Amino acid sequence: MNALPLVVYLNVRRTPLEQRAALYAAQRLGFQVALLADSPPSGLPESTVVHAERIATMDPAACEAAVRQLALDHDLAGIVTWSDAGVESVSAVAAALGLRAVSADAAAIARNKYSMRTALGRTRPDLSARFVHVLDIDTLPEAVEQIGYPVIVKPVSGNGSKAIWKLDSAAGLASATRHLAEAVSAAHDPIFTGHEGEVIVEEFLEGTEHSVEGFVHKGTTFIAGITDKRTSEPFRLEIGHVFPTALDSGTVDRVKELAEAVTEAFGMDDGTFHLECIVGLDGVARMVECAARVGGDFITSHLVGLSTGQSFCENVLRVATGSAPQLAPPTLVSGVRKIMAPRAGTLTAINGVDEALRVPGIEHIALERAIGAEVKLPPDDVMSCFIGAIIATGPTVAEVEHSLDQAEARLRILVNGSSAG
Repeated sequence: MNALPLVVYLNVRRTPLEQRAALYAAQRLGFQVALLADSPPSGLPESTVVHAERIATMDPAACEAAVRQLALDHDLAGIVTWSDAGVESVSAVAAALGLRAVSADAAAIARNKYSMRTALGRTRPDLSARFVHVLDIDTLPEAVEQIGYPVIVKPVSGNGSKAIWKLDSAAGLASATRHLAEAVSAAHDPIFTGHEGEVIVEEFLEGTEHSVEGFVHKGTTFIAGITDKRTSEPFRLEIGHVFPTALDSGTVDRVKELAEAVTEAFGMDDGTFHLECIVGLDGVARMVECAARVGGDFITSHLVGLSTGQSFCENVLRVATGSAPQLAPPTLVSGVRKIMAPRAGTLTAINGVDEALRVPGIEHIALERAIGAEVKLPPDDVMSCFIGAIIATGPTVAEVEHSLDQAEARLRILVNGSSAG
């Protein structure tokens, strides 16, 4: 047996900056890491990642076989995932090997937006939007008519704002139907495996958008904080976040009440959650969806830690290995702003990064697209339009937003030789 206990990671986050946050958390807590990933990244720190293996992380049997092999030479301390693709496999492997993770039933609910609403509806239907489950895309018009415009239409499974449509009238229905029929397939994206062509139509909830970052340990829900979100229309892309929330204390209490109701309804325990919600014009917080994994977009890798001084990633590992999370109140405000492509085409230059980094309050600029990459815009693609992200800190929300505005203004993204800045 190796001296240090081993934590198995099923996948890591997309960017090197997020990956390092998860890997260094393990190192600080005295764990080595075995990475099982659909596409393991290069340049991993060998002192921390002692094993890296390409594997289909949505295949529980393959993952279990790989982890059992690792257990022959290592003291297994836990298993976690940092993406939706590994949620159900983590639960299956944990159950088979006596490790900690949310149950198979809770994982299945957290991977299915219809099941989420059904589960919460059994106890708190007032905390969810009205919805219709669509198994046959040809019946989408009838489902939309049943709910009434405006509506949100999105896949039952999926992540990263993929194939989400807001429809204000029948004018966009035919286009949305065609796109969903093509996009919601395992051939297009493996994340839709088992739910091809399956969508949900939801009542559009007016209000402000937020996410709750937290854990469930020994039946108790722990909330690290609430994030305020900025989204784009009509495809509901998340383009900015600020942590902690600017909501008043009474509304914060209602959001926390929602989080506890959701984790209880899902039957979550021994795991991490990322709950997205809308605070309506009536002040009630209602669930959009809830994932059994960390939040992305640098929220849990960076914003929580920059604001509180306590690593969210470390707490992910604490809960997965049987300890309670160690939470701290925020003392700073942190925020992230997405760098968006101005148009579709070939990315030819990203100028002004050095100027943007000199803006007071800017912590990081993470670039995700290489020069020469093909860029598409929604609905054709919802990922390649993100060129990168800017992360900032400051004493107040206004100061953080000002820093992000100033840095964004200094960046000049050139696509096909044309710029926007």
